[in-house]
Amino acid sequence: MSRNRLSPKARPSAFSKYDIALFIDEKGKTRWSHLLRAFVENESDRHISRQRLSNYLKELCAEGLVSKTVDKKALMFRLYWRVYPIYVVPKSRKKRIEEIRKKKKIYEFVDSASPEKIMRLHEAVEDLEEN
Repeated sequence: MSRNRLSPKARPSAFSKYDIALFIDEKGKTRWSHLLRAFVENESDRHISRQRLSNYLKELCAEGLVSKTVDKKALMFRLYWRVYPIYVVPKSRKKRIEEIRKKKKIYEFVDSASPEKIMRLHEAVEDLEEN
């Protein structure tokens, strides 16, 4: 291995499909162009390819966390401009999205916590397991 390669810890982690679902939930309704700007064409080191974004959206739609629909306003004016699909989180899946958001927050805390906080967290987990 060459020395120029980054270790897995030094590399920024790529986006997951749940990051995309959380983004769609925050925006309310999202177009493909918004997703491209946020996840593919952003200026940071953390980005994904168009193909991966498309695959993640297909997986999210298959899971039911995200639905692909057509904007009603655009559909009314379809003679004047082209109708593009939008992505939304159905109301029935809001609870699941909140669970994902909470778990993500916990994982981020664990990844960035100091060793002292990790020890206290470990002790709290052991206390919970005992009860």
